[in-house]
Amino acid sequence: MDPRDITPERLIKTLEHRLPRRNTSSSVLVPLLQNRGEWHVLFEVRSNTVSQPGEVSFPGGHVEHNENSFEAVLRETCEETGIQSSDVKILGGLPRERIQGGRLVRPFVGQIPGDALHLAKTSNEVDALFTVPVDYFMSIEPKQYKYKLEIPEDETLPPILQRHLSVENPYGVTLYWEYRGYGIWGLTARILHNLLYLIENYKE
Repeated sequence: MDPRDITPERLIKTLEHRLPRRNTSSSVLVPLLQNRGEWHVLFEVRSNTVSQPGEVSFPGGHVEHNENSFEAVLRETCEETGIQSSDVKILGGLPRERIQGGRLVRPFVGQIPGDALHLAKTSNEVDALFTVPVDYFMSIEPKQYKYKLEIPEDETLPPILQRHLSVENPYGVTLYWEYRGYGIWGLTARILHNLLYLIENYKE
């Protein structure tokens, strides 16, 4: 192809159908419930049929082409926990989170019935459901763990990238809470930490 044929009009027509149709590719719900006058957070333990098995997460998943992030989080929550959409009251949203591959996740916060844990049914994507008092997280600071980022073993890697990966930015950090043997970390911990920060710093 002759480069002179690449006109602005051609670029627009080539790329316009590739523009993302929405700002987020996934959405998750932070489910809150009241038990004996105390707020709790509901978590899932991912099953072996999905990615990252055994990890603790919030209900949620990919936004389908025919829905928005709000509709997606309700659908995913119902599919994964058995809680009815009519029993989920969306209270608001949290800042979007960027995850591996550059995808954006939109967290929502919602209230579910106090007896939701007893009514809920785990799906083939979820091995277990459990709750943790919000007060537990507010009284205990999460631990911060530094981990070394993986450096690709590639002899063709340019020296400047080798230096960057091995010296300038070799570590990542994750927040970590543990509750009765369950480890809460990564994206789930970041979202929870953001919610707690907003609660603690709220002003009338």
